[in-house]
Amino acid sequence: MKLLLVDGYSLLYRAFFSSPPLTTQDGQPTGALFGFIKMVFRLLDEARPEYALVALDASGPTFRHDSFAAYKANRTAAPDDFKSQTKLARRLLDGLFIPHYEHEGFEADDILGTLARIGAESDIDVTIVTGDGDALQLVNGKVSVMLTRRGVTDLECYTPDAVKARFGFPPLLLPDYKGLRGDSSDNIPGVPGIGEKTGMSLIGKFGTLEKLYEKLDEVTPPRIRDLLTEHREAAFHSRDLARIVVDLPLNIDFEACRYAVELDPEKRAAALATVRAFEFKSLLSRYQERNAGSISDGVEAAEAVTERSEFSCATHKTNSGTEALAWLKQHSKGRDSAIALLLDDEPGAVFAVANEALYFQGDLSGVREWLEDTSMHKVVHDAKAIQLALDRRGLKLSGIVADALLMSYLLEPQRQHHPISLLVEKYLNQQLPTPQVAAPAKSAKKKKTKAGEPADGAASLFNEETGDATTSSATDGKDWTEAQRVLTVSGAALAAVQPVLRTKLEEIGEWTLFNELELPLVKILVMMEENGMLLDVQQLRELGQKLEADATRLERSIWELAGEEFNIGSTKQLQTILYEKIGLDKGRATKTGHSTDVHTLEKFAEKHEIVRKILEYRGTTKLKVTYVDALLSSMNPQTHRIHTNLNQTGAVSGRLSSSNPNLQNIPIRTEQGRIIRKAFIAPPGHVLLSADYSQIELRLLAHITGDKPLVQAFSSGEDVHARTAADLFGVPVEAVDSDMRRKAKMTNYAIAYGVSGFGLAKQLGTGSAGEAQEFINRYFETLPGVKRYIDDTLRTARDLGYVETLMGRRRPVPDIRTARHQERAAAERTAINHPIQGTAADAMKLAMLAIAHEMRERAVASRMLMQVHDELVFEVPEHEISLMSELVPRLMRDVPTKKLGLRVPLEVDLGVGTNWNETKDHNSSPATADADVEDELSVEV
Repeated sequence: MKLLLVDGYSLLYRAFFSSPPLTTQDGQPTGALFGFIKMVFRLLDEARPEYALVALDASGPTFRHDSFAAYKANRTAAPDDFKSQTKLARRLLDGLFIPHYEHEGFEADDILGTLARIGAESDIDVTIVTGDGDALQLVNGKVSVMLTRRGVTDLECYTPDAVKARFGFPPLLLPDYKGLRGDSSDNIPGVPGIGEKTGMSLIGKFGTLEKLYEKLDEVTPPRIRDLLTEHREAAFHSRDLARIVVDLPLNIDFEACRYAVELDPEKRAAALATVRAFEFKSLLSRYQERNAGSISDGVEAAEAVTERSEFSCATHKTNSGTEALAWLKQHSKGRDSAIALLLDDEPGAVFAVANEALYFQGDLSGVREWLEDTSMHKVVHDAKAIQLALDRRGLKLSGIVADALLMSYLLEPQRQHHPISLLVEKYLNQQLPTPQVAAPAKSAKKKKTKAGEPADGAASLFNEETGDATTSSATDGKDWTEAQRVLTVSGAALAAVQPVLRTKLEEIGEWTLFNELELPLVKILVMMEENGMLLDVQQLRELGQKLEADATRLERSIWELAGEEFNIGSTKQLQTILYEKIGLDKGRATKTGHSTDVHTLEKFAEKHEIVRKILEYRGTTKLKVTYVDALLSSMNPQTHRIHTNLNQTGAVSGRLSSSNPNLQNIPIRTEQGRIIRKAFIAPPGHVLLSADYSQIELRLLAHITGDKPLVQAFSSGEDVHARTAADLFGVPVEAVDSDMRRKAKMTNYAIAYGVSGFGLAKQLGTGSAGEAQEFINRYFETLPGVKRYIDDTLRTARDLGYVETLMGRRRPVPDIRTARHQERAAAERTAINHPIQGTAADAMKLAMLAIAHEMRERAVASRMLMQVHDELVFEVPEHEISLMSELVPRLMRDVPTKKLGLRVPLEVDLGVGTNWNETKDHNSSPATADADVEDELSVEV
């Protein structure tokens, strides 16, 4: 018989410092709990004990505190993240049916000692697992101690012989040893002046304290004897404090410690619910039914189809009423890998698309009718990608009632990927089947792909990984059969997971956000991506040739100044030239040497021509590679249009992001940005129209905070930065100079983005962090409503673990309660900014929906092309300029103002031109002027 005893908080505390910092979706730290429970399971699995118990420390003082008021008084307060997890430890253990016990007035050690004695007397082999060396005094022939050395997985086993080998005396004498040496971790004094070596020597020679003091005359040298004489009472008192109680009157039946390896179905279900509640995904399989593998709410078993030509004959009945399902895996260049459709009323149909060829032998008109029928509800994963794929084949998709990708994003906006496999595992506690793909034909070459970029072919349809993957191009019947099987089950999984996602969105108040904002926006984004932006290819090619020549000229000039040829792009070679050969003062050190980043080199640019040339070379090559080459390689060669991917799930704040290529990273105020924007043009007979919100985040700051001076400034149409500067510097608005206004502008945005005094000092470029903080303090005195907002928001974020926009878009801030300063500061900045930046994102989406609706109603020829930050770009026929110039800004102002109930008016600045840059040249508004500040301070990820 075996009894496993675990010192609960000892292991939990060690797990806190050795485990990664995990948090639940609502921001509760769980890293220590996860590390702790994994260790407990490992011990249980390895030892397979009949009895097990986790001993916990009760709250409040113990009898040792009553005996010695300074007991453990030297310990620093535990981190808040740890304390919040100790409160959940009991709930976790209860939920997993792991016995635990605590006793008021005593410590966990005393519980361990008493149960160890009872177990040994009952001829049970006892193992104690702890990080506290005090437990070694309990070791005997029936009791061993596993002592943690580093973290919670490195254990050292102590038997009686092992204890004696380490200390020179048997385990029972350890309290006597602590009586002499003391224990600094528990603030037990011992005998001052007696350390580890002397203490072990005395106990090893004389035994107990009683025997030591009986033979005190034999103790040498005299100094030690004098110390023992002087501190006799302290020695015996310290021993009493260090001695573990082994006769505690336990209020627990020993049989209550019996551990059940296999739980009955009811307890297994309860344990599974606990694991899900704590979001310990890797522990789900421990409690799942061994035969669980079907998606019960979605389908019966899929019938295998052995020939590719029989795809339309797949039978796969569902129980989801009128709902049908779709799933798609998309290629990096926009080509789709596969689509699966399940039809309820007819024999189920699955069709797959690969390499731009449609393999479907059934009646396509029937599929078309179903796709376009709004009464046939569809549940999809990534509606935008599916619609784009269908559009390329002349098919339209209507009747979408749920998009699992968008729903998961709203629930966990901080997560980068939301594959179906994850949703099934997280919300259904099941696994999608692993595809068994046949080997490729001999002529098919394997292709190593980058993260998220599967190679063409059926074998790549199932890659849900984000890391490198080797995929093959296989087109035989077996692979298509496997494709059908996995796609069908994936579609069925959507039927099962969609109600769970909807319930969770409703619980947190985000269903309306999904149903009325995010889902309707999909059609608009599809339209915008398909429209694309026209490029002046000739201009770009000429610019690329010029930049190439400039880079070559600069490269030769740099080589001449260096006295040798070298690879300017090599950090190591550049370090050698600049710091060893040229002899620059050493900049900040990195792991690979002294820094060659732009901030470091700019300090030397004025004095060293070679540094100026290097910076110019970098700017030239970046402009060519990052913008010119990327645009030319990404455009459609037939239409010369760029069809960027507008991502709804790419930014935590709710803003749209752009990729392939990223059109949102083109600078607004730099010469490089102007050059690139000139290449985006309108076709003959058209213009580009740019509509840009003016200072929307500051206006939302005014509304959300209700700060009277800010609200008044915007309501009266004042220059808000000049008004702020006047208040900060105590001068009339007319007396505000450009430097005052600049500082006020930086501070306005710094506050909105939660920037610290250090960050503001860096942006202002003058003064210390302390001086900048004083400036912020003066700002708060001038605008007390803003200070109240920040304090209230941080308090709410700490309580709830998340913040929200005016429309209820949540953003978790799990690190808001962490003891780690950098992570906590970043979380605080996010908490302050998200209600503002996220609401700005919601306002833009509201405007896009309204504008698209009005454009459809009026049947205009104008097209919405792009959304960048706070800007919308349209392609407008010349005869519609007047119409669109009135319609767009009006709806951008009025719709969000009414929907959000804003007390501050929104303003929109309009620009028109034959190219994108001209729209900015014609628009010298505050919004454009402030854009560079927002770019520098933005915390968007």
